[in-house]
Amino acid sequence: MAPLRRTAHRLAPVLCLTAGVILGAGIGLPTAHWVAGFLIPTIATAPPSSSSAALPSPTARPQPSSASSPAPATPVPTPTLSATPCAPLATGQQPLDPLHPPPSGYTAVTTLDWIGCGGELLPPAGALAVGGPWLVALSYTCPTGTAAASTGATLTVSEAGALSGSSPEVIAEGRTDSADVTGGGPTGSAIGPGSYRLNVTGPTTCLWHLEVYRG
Repeated sequence: MAPLRRTAHRLAPVLCLTAGVILGAGIGLPTAHWVAGFLIPTIATAPPSSSSAALPSPTARPQPSSASSPAPATPVPTPTLSATPCAPLATGQQPLDPLHPPPSGYTAVTTLDWIGCGGELLPPAGALAVGGPWLVALSYTCPTGTAAASTGATLTVSEAGALSGSSPEVIAEGRTDSADVTGGGPTGSAIGPGSYRLNVTGPTTCLWHLEVYRG
């Protein structure tokens, strides 16, 4: 029996080791699967490393404005300045009003458009030739009290070159400190075709704007 006991004692460590290997293998197998199942989704959901190349972000470009561009302004003819220097408006003097628009059937002649003050012959270079009926549009302003100090009209536009001894034919005139009128001569309707020169008469302190309307 002694040899048998010694054999059993010798086999005990071997059996323990074998059982441990078998048990470890049985436990390790599911443990490995569990570890793999944990690591794989962790790797899949982990954020990319900062060392990976990032795609360049698109460059922002200014967008065209939705507001439409303002339409270009229509050029307005500039009246020809007279040769007489004009003084600034006096204190309390009314500003120069715009001319009345041409009546039906008439158009403004932009080449016969002047602004000045005091006495003036128009056109300065010589007579104007008009091929149809025409009118004179006049706007003027004078310092307060000018009309009260005048014995007649404050400002007058007449036909220059009248015969000696005859009074000039008044085309348009005003008798107040400021006015905006359209005149057509003594009849008030229109002046016939021909060659004319206009004579503006008034104080140098009065500023005026004059234009010819042709029918």
